[in-house]
Amino acid sequence: MIQMTLIQIDNYGPWTVTPRPRTESDLQMLQANLFADLNNHFGNKKGLVFFTRFDNLLAISNGLNEEDHLRIQRSIRNRYPITISMGVGAAETPHEAQKLATIALQKEGGAQSSKRKEILAIDSLVSEEDSFVQAA
Repeated sequence: MIQMTLIQIDNYGPWTVTPRPRTESDLQMLQANLFADLNNHFGNKKGLVFFTRFDNLLAISNGLNEEDHLRIQRSIRNRYPITISMGVGAAETPHEAQKLATIALQKEGGAQSSKRKEILAIDSLVSEEDSFVQAA
């Protein structure tokens, strides 16, 4: 089994221009630092984060439970001017797990919604016995 976590920056589009447009270098610095921090958090639990777009990332998150995900969200909230929402899904294939994670998060609202903030939407988690993943 594989567990995937979809990570999205909340209300990112509007944040980039409020109260004034931010410079491209500011946006890229935030994105790069966030990517590094997320990889550090997930990596401490033997997970791995990949970016799809820098405001939308996917993590192999076997070994992380609900509290681990909440701890990551709190850390990001305390260190950045943004928050992140996450959807988590587990399945036999990465594609199916990512799909479940995406559906779980989409049920809570879109990434551009000012109402969606720091959501953790869990469809399913991998049990510790089934959590071994090997990347070639």
